Amino acid sequence: MMVYKDAPIIFVDDVYKHPLRVYEYLKSSPIRSCKPGNSNGKSFCDGQLYVENRWDPCRENLFSKISEIYNIEFPGSPVSTYNQFRLIDDYPGNELFWSPHVDNNLNLLIYLNPDGDGKYGTSIYEATEKGKSVIQSDTEHTIPWKDSSWYKEELCIINKFNSLVAFPGQWPHGQTIVDNFYKDRTRFTEVAFL
Repeated sequence: MMVYKDAPIIFVDDVYKHPLRVYEYLKSSPIRSCKPGNSNGKSFCDGQLYVENRWDPCRENLFSKISEIYNIEFPGSPVSTYNQFRLIDDYPGNELFWSPHVDNNLNLLIYLNPDGDGKYGTSIYEATEKGKSVIQSDTEHTIPWKDSSWYKEELCIINKFNSLVAFPGQWPHGQTIVDNFYKDRTRFTEVAFL
């Protein structure tokens, strides 16, 4: 655990007992677009896969303990949502950030790409005045590439296979895309909100 902006960021290793089985299952699943937009399905594929695994007492115990650390009421384990992302077009360059956005809840994110281990994972941003106005609109999926002058990257959480990171969703954040690594393979993350 580390403290950032007066709130903890929690890290948990070895979430799944058989993470490669999860990865193989996700690789066999087609990308299902969750929010079709201007570019989704054209210059990138962004989708989600839902799995009902709230029956798992280990998952419930883990999420409950994380809720205690953040001093929030545990709402019960959510359905697992697996994000699937893949570039179709080339990465457009470092003058753009991928989709900084905010969520209303505590974010729990599990990295599920063994070949992405040690690469960039998720960035936390500070929004400039222009970024503050853009982040309030629902452009996460419709206009995903944001001008880097609208945000300042403050922290990058490294992708560690089969590890969980939890942080307040109210912080502007987004997946860190810096090259074409996810053009030849799909990025898989499990996300939950408490």
